[in-house]
Amino acid sequence: MRSLTMLALAVAASCPVCWSAPTVRLLANLPSPQSVGTVIGLTAMPKEEGDPLKLLGKYRFRFSVSVDGSAFRVVRDFSPQQGFAWRPELYEHEARVKVTIKNVATKLTAEAELPFRVVARVNGQKPVATPTSNPLVALFSAPPCPEGSRFRVAFRREGDEGKGQRTGSQPCSGSRSSNIYVAGMLADSSYEMRGEVMKGDSATPGPPVSFHTGIADGTYAPLRVVTPRDASASSPEPFLVYSIEMPAQRPLATDLDGNLVWYLPRTELSLTRMLPGGRFLVFGGGINEENSRQQVLAEMDLVGNTIRETNIARVAEQLEERGIHSVCKPNGQQCVPGFHHDAIRLPNGHTIAIASLERMMPDGAQGSEEPIDVIGVLILDLDEDLQVKWFWNAFDHLDVTRAALSDEKCRGPVGGAGCSPVFLAPSANDWLHGNAVAYSRQDGNLVLSMPEQDWVAKIDYREGKGTGKVLWRLGEGGDLKAETTEKAPWFSYQHDAGFEPPGSDTLLLLDNGPRRKKKDSGAHTRGQQWKIDEVSRTATLVMSTDLGVYAPWVGSAQRLSNGNFHFTTGSLLQDISFAGRSMEITPQGKVVFALETTGAMIYRSNRVADLYTPPDR
Repeated sequence: MRSLTMLALAVAASCPVCWSAPTVRLLANLPSPQSVGTVIGLTAMPKEEGDPLKLLGKYRFRFSVSVDGSAFRVVRDFSPQQGFAWRPELYEHEARVKVTIKNVATKLTAEAELPFRVVARVNGQKPVATPTSNPLVALFSAPPCPEGSRFRVAFRREGDEGKGQRTGSQPCSGSRSSNIYVAGMLADSSYEMRGEVMKGDSATPGPPVSFHTGIADGTYAPLRVVTPRDASASSPEPFLVYSIEMPAQRPLATDLDGNLVWYLPRTELSLTRMLPGGRFLVFGGGINEENSRQQVLAEMDLVGNTIRETNIARVAEQLEERGIHSVCKPNGQQCVPGFHHDAIRLPNGHTIAIASLERMMPDGAQGSEEPIDVIGVLILDLDEDLQVKWFWNAFDHLDVTRAALSDEKCRGPVGGAGCSPVFLAPSANDWLHGNAVAYSRQDGNLVLSMPEQDWVAKIDYREGKGTGKVLWRLGEGGDLKAETTEKAPWFSYQHDAGFEPPGSDTLLLLDNGPRRKKKDSGAHTRGQQWKIDEVSRTATLVMSTDLGVYAPWVGSAQRLSNGNFHFTTGSLLQDISFAGRSMEITPQGKVVFALETTGAMIYRSNRVADLYTPPDR
């Protein structure tokens, strides 16, 4: 008996956490069932032996959902937030919501599940339009339509002439109701909506439904038309979608007269890219260890509900398993501090995002006389559950002895001025400043814009099977010879580089031009198009259009459906404030439309046909 007692004491001493595994309950703020479109507040309630105040900070919570018996999909990956606002799929179904908690000190986990039923909002054959938490977005619900057909909503403001607008379409199931968010409407206005069932080229309209939009919150910059639209030469896309940097960081959309037609109610969100079906990729603040401003990568719907989300601490945890040790504290050696600038969606459903990697370098690095903090770039390949599947580390593939051309610095643990947070030292060399990533449909590789090097590089990605090798660098001092008669062809501090049209060999970008400006005080920002020949290792300058204004930072470039180009010069200095100008230019360089913000900087904008169809890149 004595030996058994001693053995038990020995086990307890060697494994103190074995006696205090956590448990968890999952609670909802509304009972099941609820109608389609209802947002459910979920709260995880952990329990474990010990001081609750000390333990709570050690838990991480992951929320995932199974629909009609399918596999669980992550809607929020492990984070310190024990609550989640869950917007179920927009159709009738049986869901199971699961929370997984993890004690980061003991690595022990626990799970709890909650069944939940979502029922139809529409009764009988009469469609309904329901307000949402976004005053400019309605939820239109209609009875089931025949399988093999498609459903959309046509809507028009009362008193307007013409055919109005239409939402994107979705397949009919035959047995479940059809539900679509309707967006692209003016504030405080009455609209008539009709569901349309499409079969082939025909569309059968349903009965009319009236809806009155709410009042916008007013936290957005005024806009004015600088160049009225030349309808005879302009592209037909009627809307602009913006990512505004100042005064309030938020995504919004306007018509071509500058009237607000959509926005996300939350501020401090940076829109990276628009997705099909009325969804958006955004960076935002989040509760996590570092608590900096761009720690969360989320996919959101038109209302502003989170569809799925991860955070930089969770990504860093997965990178740790792949050899990147991250300690985000002063005097640490390496840190994954945050997402920044860009995230895109690939055809296979994966998400490619840019993040930073801080690394302390020894004396002499990049000309420093003492150890120096250098910020590099990570490209992250995240699967449909936002789990890391592939990554690219600039420190492994680029020459770190080539310092940033402008000797720019990033400072502080909250980021800002285009930087992600800095944790290892008071300031860090902004070595590359990766500001855009694009997908090459021709070969499945990636293109990265690095304005602190004045380079656009193509990276061997090959749909997640590549080596990460830099295949070529476009720009002064790069690998491709410029074929042009232009005296100063090369770009500097470029933005939004990508192949357009998709699958082509022509690369479009915004040449902000600060290094040309130093040599020529009259220089302006340019829109450029380069034709890349990878066999001959040449780049032919097809277009280099003077945009008539100078914007030292930020901006975007896009090819429109009629062959014109949309450029955003997002940082025009006006008095002691900034403005941003979105302009449409013909291939011959004529401005046929321009809209300008007042007192606000635009990071990126796009011309779009509606809020359901993203630019084709």
